[in-house]
Amino acid sequence: MLRPNTRQATRPAAMLAAALLGFAILHPLPAMAQQPAAPPAMELADALSQPAMAVDTALAIELAPGQSAFIRLPDGAGDLVAETRNLTGDADTVMALLDSQGRVLDEDDDGGEENLSSRIEIGAEQRGPLFLRLGLLEGGGGRFDLTLAQAPAADPKAPARTLAEAAGRAPLVVGEPQHVTLRGRQEAYFRMPANAPDLLAVTRGLAAGTDTVLTLMDANGRELGNDDDGGDEELASRLEVPGAQRRPLFLRAGTMGGGSFELVLQPDTAPPGPSFPRSLREAMAAPALAVGQSVSLRLRRGQTAVFGLPEGDIAVFTRNLRRGADTVLTLLDAQGQEVSEDDDGGGGLASRIEIAAGDPRPAFVRARVIGDGAGEFDIMVEADTAGPPTFPTSLQAAQAAPMLQPGAAVPIRLRRGQSAYFMLPPGAHVAATRELRDGTDTILELLDANGQMLAEDDDGGDGLASRLAIDGTNKGGAFLRAGVLGDGAGAFELILLPSGR
Repeated sequence: MLRPNTRQATRPAAMLAAALLGFAILHPLPAMAQQPAAPPAMELADALSQPAMAVDTALAIELAPGQSAFIRLPDGAGDLVAETRNLTGDADTVMALLDSQGRVLDEDDDGGEENLSSRIEIGAEQRGPLFLRLGLLEGGGGRFDLTLAQAPAADPKAPARTLAEAAGRAPLVVGEPQHVTLRGRQEAYFRMPANAPDLLAVTRGLAAGTDTVLTLMDANGRELGNDDDGGDEELASRLEVPGAQRRPLFLRAGTMGGGSFELVLQPDTAPPGPSFPRSLREAMAAPALAVGQSVSLRLRRGQTAVFGLPEGDIAVFTRNLRRGADTVLTLLDAQGQEVSEDDDGGGGLASRIEIAAGDPRPAFVRARVIGDGAGEFDIMVEADTAGPPTFPTSLQAAQAAPMLQPGAAVPIRLRRGQSAYFMLPPGAHVAATRELRDGTDTILELLDANGQMLAEDDDGGDGLASRLAIDGTNKGGAFLRAGVLGDGAGAFELILLPSGR
């Protein structure tokens, strides 16, 4: 149960006793109006019979690890604001608004004015009985104050806080900036103009530490597109809104942790990018990409580009990614079936796919931005001149090849579907991959002489690297297979170390 503390001379002893029993201590702050002495509840069922917390009062709360406090809110008190303050030590509060059935109506972690504090607004239209559940993240213990106050009068010029409210407001005016200030988990909603041309919604003038997120929505609240850091300023957002998009449309603006910024609609006056095939059918009728050819692409939200590929050993990759574009390349066969896909194999957010001369033709590559977003980048084809592998690529070849030598790093570059095989020397060892390049994710397998897998490891090393302990007890000979997860292409080093390293 929760025990009141009246700050009498016995307070330290009472606090110590309560802490030993694992209780939580609550008491009215001296600066606030006093309430009738009734211990707040530690279960929602008990809070149902408790008197409501009075408006314009505060409680100092101390929770033992794993505890939660339940506070009943007054009925018919108008718009209210509940907030945690004066957090001590590493306390990180989380607060939830509940109905009498325990359903969570709203929840907040770090939306308060102070670091790690919480804040919830309770509208007068929400029917009671309502309750607050207060706890600390990760089940910790600590102290904090809970305040309950009348909400300030709504600013008629402030942005709408809900989609329904925005539907009754005037739409944004192109070129007219809106100043927005949001708390941690607050969001602002704006109605987009009807019959508008292609537009850009951008955030700018971000206050220090502000990180914005823009989301385009339809009238039912479905998300049609979003952007986090695609703006011109650091942490600013930039979202394309095509004129052909069906209306009504709405824009939701949020932040990562609160802050202030300007939101403005601008005409999208960027010149159209060069034409390119946008489907497999169009790519079949267009010339294939040539080795050494680079094509600049500007994809709108949801667009894809599809190109035929030339013969030979080739690599297709994206480069010169602009405005935070994160590309994805997909290899397609002549029927449009996906053969393989790569996201970040080109380094950073770029993509890279290798196609061997022996792979079936015709073959096609589809380029898009992750999440069906918009972006600008170049796609290029180059000859893959790596040459034949210098290591065994089958178990049979490994049986006739020299053993893997401990301490000697072996550079490995695998095409799609390839693996490297090595006969292991007797004794206990540790096989490890390192120097992974361009997003390679390795996997190691220990095999017997018949190819049966005895052990495997994916990410036992650093990051996406692998580390496999070999006890040396297999008397029939042991082999190591080094590959890339999903049979993709990749490059890395393989090394055999003494056991225990």
